[in-house]
Amino acid sequence: MDSILTRQVADALNRALAGARLDAMREEPGPRVRLVFDDGSRRAALVIGLAPERPWIGRPGPFRDETRVAPGAFVGPAAAALRGAVLEHVRQVGFDRAVELRFRDGRALYAELAVHRANLVLVDGRGCVSASLRLPKGARDRLRPGADYAPPPLPPGRHVPDLADPRPGLAAALREAREAGLGPREGLLRKVLGPGPDTADLVLAESLRTGRPAEDVLAKRLAALPGGADGPVIEAPEAPERAAESGTWDPSRLRLLPWAPAGKPEEATLFRGDDAAATVGLYHAAADRVADVERRLGALLSIVERERRRTAGSRDRVRRDLEAFEDPERFRIWGEALLAGLAVARRVGESVVVPDPYDAAGGELRVPAVPGLSLTRVADGHFRRHRRALRGLEAARRRAAELDDRERRLARLAADWSGRRGLEAARGLEAAMRAAGIPVGLEPETRRSRARAVTTRPRLEGVRMYASADGLTILAGKTARDNDRLTFKLAAPEDFWCHARGCPGAHVVIRNPERLARPPRRTLLEAAALAAYYSDLRGEGGVEVDWTRRKHVRKARGAPPGTVLLKRFETLRVRPALPSSPAERDAAGDRR
Repeated sequence: MDSILTRQVADALNRALAGARLDAMREEPGPRVRLVFDDGSRRAALVIGLAPERPWIGRPGPFRDETRVAPGAFVGPAAAALRGAVLEHVRQVGFDRAVELRFRDGRALYAELAVHRANLVLVDGRGCVSASLRLPKGARDRLRPGADYAPPPLPPGRHVPDLADPRPGLAAALREAREAGLGPREGLLRKVLGPGPDTADLVLAESLRTGRPAEDVLAKRLAALPGGADGPVIEAPEAPERAAESGTWDPSRLRLLPWAPAGKPEEATLFRGDDAAATVGLYHAAADRVADVERRLGALLSIVERERRRTAGSRDRVRRDLEAFEDPERFRIWGEALLAGLAVARRVGESVVVPDPYDAAGGELRVPAVPGLSLTRVADGHFRRHRRALRGLEAARRRAAELDDRERRLARLAADWSGRRGLEAARGLEAAMRAAGIPVGLEPETRRSRARAVTTRPRLEGVRMYASADGLTILAGKTARDNDRLTFKLAAPEDFWCHARGCPGAHVVIRNPERLARPPRRTLLEAAALAAYYSDLRGEGGVEVDWTRRKHVRKARGAPPGTVLLKRFETLRVRPALPSSPAERDAAGDRR
């Protein structure tokens, strides 16, 4: 926001809110601060955006944000101090990018909106600083609690227009710019306080079209500011809120302007709110939405990359284990050599020396043997080690192949979604991550959760994800706190819930988006076997598992996290096991 837009918004807010009582003050992501006023007949709000690169003030935009942010060290005390205070006026401070909200009891809030120096300052009735939301290094003395409040200093070398008669001063400032060798646009931006880049372009385009000097054009526009007859507009190829949601937001083709341009590109349309504050709020709320969605997409892709690196690390460890794996065939050869050479075997310490049956030259083998154990039993032991080693080697090879395949799929997932934009892209990426077994976005979908998901940072939930034989999602908690969150935050009331009876273990949830009366039998058995596997009874041959709908599970008052009571339930007995992978199911189907 440049100084001209700031003046327009302050005038509009003053007309709408002067005399209203402050009802609430809330902190929002962004960061933003929302002030809600009540004049006895209606409630109205203003928002102060404090993102360093794009601070703003205006009326709330079209997006409803359900994210709750705990009031910080500034907003909490300021809200308590000002609640119920009546707003005297809203006005621009000088002609700078700062706005004063003065209350009738003498206190005030100052929104300082300079880029990279945004701040919100609470001033007491004596004009002294009570607190500030941010304390930039260069403003520590100025904003020290107890110090007399002084607005930010104006940029040096800038002409401050006299709105009552702006032309003489503007003409002198632009003449000085020309004498310094500055071009018309650079002169407006570096010698005159007020115009930003887009405003300077508007002034010069109108000057070129009408043949009038730039100072005359700007003077006429500035003189009209107090009346607010020609308010700001958004020039864009489509509605800002639609561009923000769809990912088509293009800053080069979407501009917030202090007045409507005389000529505009054919593909552009002008959008306005009810007043200057609403127009600015529409633009910046949409821009904030774009930033929120891009942050979320970036965070999701970071999770994918972390999971890819973790998977690659696990695969490399399994490969190293494979390289260090003992040769299984030597156990078989030892056993065969012992049985073939029983008659001539001789013990040497903890070994037995026998002829090598595979050496045509008649060499000997030294075979490890436990002293005191018969040679037939020693041979049986080596045959058992051979069988176990073969099974372990095959399992390690299979695990390495699975991890290698997962690493490739995660790399492809990141490549496929990198560069996509918009809210639907964020939701699509979340769904793709869940399909890949990454537990994100698991909260039940409601209107509030959909709105909150845009501005909250995605979290990797502490659960394991599985796909059942029937295609349903099964979730298993990892720790007691994860169990508590899974059951009471992530599971929907109609989801199905399982737990091994009478012992500590994982809470297991079967997602039930179709609101089935009972889970499919195969899925229920898989989930119950999983609950038994992740319990203290994993080593038992059969384990009793209770299952019910999530809505019949209650927290046990005063008990540790994860401890629950069941209102009603059924019990079945299963063998502890992990669900089969799709590849294993396919192989089993081929064998049948």
